[in-house]
Amino acid sequence: MDDLTNRLQKLGAAVAEVSDRTADPATLPNARRRFLSSSDIAEPRRSLGPLLGGYRVPLIAFAGLACAALIALFLWRRDPALSFSVGGSHEPGSVGQWVAPEAEAPLDVRFSEGTVVTLTPGARMRVTDTSTTGATLLIERGAIHAAITHRDSDTRWSVRAGPFEVRVTGTAFDARWDPATETFDLSMLEGSVIVSGPRLPSGRVVVAGEQLVVSTTKMELRAGAAPTAAKSDPVADAPLAPSAPSPAPCVSPDTPSPVASAASSSRAADAPRADGSWKALAQAGKYKEAIAAAEAAGFAGEMSRASSTELRTLADVARFGGRPALAKTALLSLRKRFGARGGSAFLLGKISADQLRSPGEAAMWFDTYLQEEPGGPLAEQALGRLMEIRKRDTGAARLLAERYLARYPNGAYAALARSLVGR
Repeated sequence: MDDLTNRLQKLGAAVAEVSDRTADPATLPNARRRFLSSSDIAEPRRSLGPLLGGYRVPLIAFAGLACAALIALFLWRRDPALSFSVGGSHEPGSVGQWVAPEAEAPLDVRFSEGTVVTLTPGARMRVTDTSTTGATLLIERGAIHAAITHRDSDTRWSVRAGPFEVRVTGTAFDARWDPATETFDLSMLEGSVIVSGPRLPSGRVVVAGEQLVVSTTKMELRAGAAPTAAKSDPVADAPLAPSAPSPAPCVSPDTPSPVASAASSSRAADAPRADGSWKALAQAGKYKEAIAAAEAAGFAGEMSRASSTELRTLADVARFGGRPALAKTALLSLRKRFGARGGSAFLLGKISADQLRSPGEAAMWFDTYLQEEPGGPLAEQALGRLMEIRKRDTGAARLLAERYLARYPNGAYAALARSLVGR
C-alpha cells in the first residue's frame, strides 16, 4: 500500500470521527422508533425520509470536510522538494550523487528556488537531502562558494564537512574542508550561520566578515572573510587560503564595512607610519599590533576623530586584538555619536558573553537587539543566546523557549527550547 493510500485512509478515519462527534446521539433511536411505528413499512422509500432527515446536517458537514481535505492534500502535493541541476548544460541532479568539477573549471549546482553552490577545482560534494525549505550538502573535500536564497522564515539549509555542520537560513559564504588535516574553514560574506561540531558543543555564531577556522584540535575566529567575487564568476580559480588575511575585516553585523585606509595601496604594503598607523595595520589583518598602535596614539583621541566607519573598524580591531573592553567602548561611542542600532547591540552581547564573561550584561544587549530589530537577520541567534543565558531561571527560560519555538520551530536552538519547555 503506497503512502498516498495510507494518508487517505487516515484522513477518512479522522473525518468520520468528526462526523460522529457532531451528530445528535438521539437521532438514530428516534428514527428507528418512527420507522417501526409506521404502518407503511412495506414502502421503504417513504420511510427513508425521516430516517435520513436527522443525518442531513452531519452528512453535509462530512462532505464539506472531505472536500476541504482533498483540496488541502492536492495543494500539499503541489509543493515538491527542491530540485537542482549541475553544470552549464543544466543536467538534472540526483540526491546522493557525487558532484565534482572536471579539469580546472569551477562547477555550478543550481537549485530550483535560486540558490547557487559553486565547487572550485578539486572539490567534491554531494546533495544528501532536499525538502521544500532547503537542502543538506556534504563536502567530501575542497572548497565551495554558496549563495543561499532566503525565501521566508522556514528556509533551512545545512552544510556538513567531516564532524562539522553549518546551519543556514539565507546567506553567502565560502567553505573549505581538508580531510587530511580535519580542518574546516568558513568565511562569511553575507548574513550569519551557526557552526557546530568538535570544540563548538553549543554552536558558534559566525557573522558577515568573520572567518572561522576549526579542527578537532583547535579553533580560531578572526575578522576578515574573503571578499565576494563578481556575480558572473562567484568563485576565484584558486582554492580558499585560510591563512591569508583579508583586506577588509568585519566591522558590524549590520553591514560589512571596509576599513578606512589612511594610506594608498602602495603605502599599505610598507611599515605603518605614525599617522593613522592602526588603520594600516588593520588593513593588513594585524589586529593585535593595530590595537597597540591605537593605544599608543591615544585610544580616546582616535575614537573622537573617527568616522562611523572607522569607529566600527576600531571596535573590530580591539575585539580581535584581544581587548574586548576597548571594543565595547568603541561600540558604545558608535551608538552614542552616530545612533548605530541593531548590529552594534548584538556585537556588544557577543563581547559580553564570549570575552568579558558577563552573562547579565550580555542578556541585556541581546534583548536590546531584539527590541531594536525584532525581525532582523540576527534575531534567531540573539533569542537563542538569550535563552542559553537564562536557562537556569525556570520561569524566564520557559517564556523565552516558547517564544523561540513559536517563531523558529526548526531553528538551531529548537532542541534546547523544547527541553526548557518540557522542564
